[in-house]
Amino acid sequence: MYRTLVPLALLATLAGCSDTKDATEANFRQAAQAYLDTQYPHCFVVSSFPTKTKDFDVNGTNKALHALAQVGVVSEKEISRTEVPERLWQPARTDIYYAYDLTDEGRKYYKADGQKLMNGKTVGGLCFGKAQVTGIDQYTEPGEMMGQKISRVTYAYTITDLPPWTANDGVKANLSGLDKVVASAQAPLKETRAMVLTNNGWVHERLIAK
Repeated sequence: MYRTLVPLALLATLAGCSDTKDATEANFRQAAQAYLDTQYPHCFVVSSFPTKTKDFDVNGTNKALHALAQVGVVSEKEISRTEVPERLWQPARTDIYYAYDLTDEGRKYYKADGQKLMNGKTVGGLCFGKAQVTGIDQYTEPGEMMGQKISRVTYAYTITDLPPWTANDGVKANLSGLDKVVASAQAPLKETRAMVLTNNGWVHERLIAK
């Protein structure tokens, strides 16, 4: 468990007379928002277009694209199908391969540089949403760690500016994490992260190395 420096009800009064290096709700909220602004719009589907069904789909892209085709975000055209007979370790099945491309609706949300890969290159993706910090639940008294002053902060946030088709059950079920994002209007998302005190004030741990 970690403890709060002061009751949150008192923070609004204190925030007006604090500077960026004080451990206050306002400063931690600003630091959390600065980080979330780098994460959204979030790319829920990472893929270049045109594309087709993948044989080894570890990220669930095939199911995501198939679901998005049902709501008009991408076009879907069957290009082949193979009947696979029953075997000892698996039942008979039909493997269907599709070709996909962006529709006018999909192009609204496509970013050519949606995600940066480890090799420095970028790949496109369908990206949307805007994060908004709704509150600071609690934070620890700042302490020294490896020569830096750090506080563990729990913040809540919601995601807005979502396309109408994100409410579709099939889309929510097949785009990883989307169900919680859509529900965040009623049940805000929460994270506990370290905030690090710098010469420019408090900074989210994920932004320190950038």
